[in-house]
Amino acid sequence: MATYQTTYTNAPPKGLHGQIASEEKCNKISRTVEHLGGVRFGQPVQRGAADHGVVPFAAGGEFIGIAVLNPAVPADVLVPDSYPRYFTGAFMTMGTMYVTAGATVAAGDPVYYVTATGRYTNTDNTGANPAIPDAFFEASGTNGAIVQISLGLRHQA
Repeated sequence: MATYQTTYTNAPPKGLHGQIASEEKCNKISRTVEHLGGVRFGQPVQRGAADHGVVPFAAGGEFIGIAVLNPAVPADVLVPDSYPRYFTGAFMTMGTMYVTAGATVAAGDPVYYVTATGRYTNTDNTGANPAIPDAFFEASGTNGAIVQISLGLRHQA
């Protein structure tokens, strides 16, 4: 006989890093992962070397989108929670997504990606935190919290 959940937390998580927050207006594209280490869910990407290829986003690169969480992707023991190399992944170019804050952030703040930690912040840091164009935080949160960002939907208020 199957078991079922019998215990619950007081506050279930709002979402997971890389999960689409809503479908109010959302656009995703398919691209092939070129990077040997894959692309983690919730990680921004830039144009790769091949046609329709992507690699992890770095300062000075051409931002393409953010990797969408997909539980159907085969697990990679070396790089869990990611699209493996040569896999075709979904990348959000417009919409709302849950991500992990890398600092205390407030609604309306601009969005920067911290390449060292894989989290998102509101602070530019000379190349270490590349800016996500046309993106801002939809909600406030502290370091380590799941927060919502908006990508290409609205202008900052």
